[in-house]
Amino acid sequence: MRVTTAEHKLFFRRLRLVLLFLLLLSLILLAPSASLLPGAFAETETLVAPAPLPIDDSAGYPPSPDGYLANGAGYKDASLSVEVAMTRAYDTDIMLVTIRVADPSQIRTAMASRYGSNSTAFGATIAKRKNAVLAINGDFFAIHSGGFLVRQGKVYRNLPDGKTDVLIIDDQGDFHIYPKATQEALAMFTGVPVNTFCFGPALIIDGVRCTELEKNEAAPEKLAQRICIAQTGPLTYLCVASEGPENKGSKGLTLEQFADFMNEQGCICAYNLDGGSSSTVILNNQKINALSTGKIRQLSDILYFASAVPAQ
Repeated sequence: MRVTTAEHKLFFRRLRLVLLFLLLLSLILLAPSASLLPGAFAETETLVAPAPLPIDDSAGYPPSPDGYLANGAGYKDASLSVEVAMTRAYDTDIMLVTIRVADPSQIRTAMASRYGSNSTAFGATIAKRKNAVLAINGDFFAIHSGGFLVRQGKVYRNLPDGKTDVLIIDDQGDFHIYPKATQEALAMFTGVPVNTFCFGPALIIDGVRCTELEKNEAAPEKLAQRICIAQTGPLTYLCVASEGPENKGSKGLTLEQFADFMNEQGCICAYNLDGGSSSTVILNNQKINALSTGKIRQLSDILYFASAVPAQ
């Protein structure tokens, strides 16, 4: 049987269509499931807390041992997700921890000892006592006598000096930053403060990168370890901790560089905390950042995230 040129062309056109269909089908079958992609659960799953945690000095519920992800990648349960990632900028290794909670009560603080004491403790010790899933160092409030200090809903000091940026975390889990806060400025706040910090300075306020970063205590011009806490959305937070010049392969960041880096992360608000050797990130009761020096400094306080799922 003789095949005409037209039939020959039709045959190869149909063959190309079949091959294209098979190629598309293979891509669909071989593509990774969205549930396996990094960060996928943060985008697709709704977190649920059976009930809020009490706003007092009590601990969160014990985290599920099965909730911790392999290789220190984070934690996941029905009420809380934590994702740990590493990146590099300014010739420095930088850790980014994304946290989502179901309820505002899951972002909490704890002191090393009672208020008025100068006692300190290792961050992992405080974190374990409070059943913290993830914890970072606070602002070493114990060395200050002024400022606006509220912890777990209790006001300890209301002595702002007009020189320090104040971070207020309210009962909705939202961040409010008052630059160079005064009594008059803080009196304008109409929400319910649950936790406040008086270290600073602010890096991002309402999505705008701050330009006044003067704070001698934060050594703004020095290349150093840096750490901050940021809000990126409703009940969604970002902790960023850089290594410093003591860590092999890292130069550390100035405060200007740190602010620039945070400006690229899409933060609503970002607030600098006590850095240097105090810079601490704890997951599963272990320090996980800047480990190459072996230095672990004791702290006066931590900010931590707790599970709201009661133990079975």
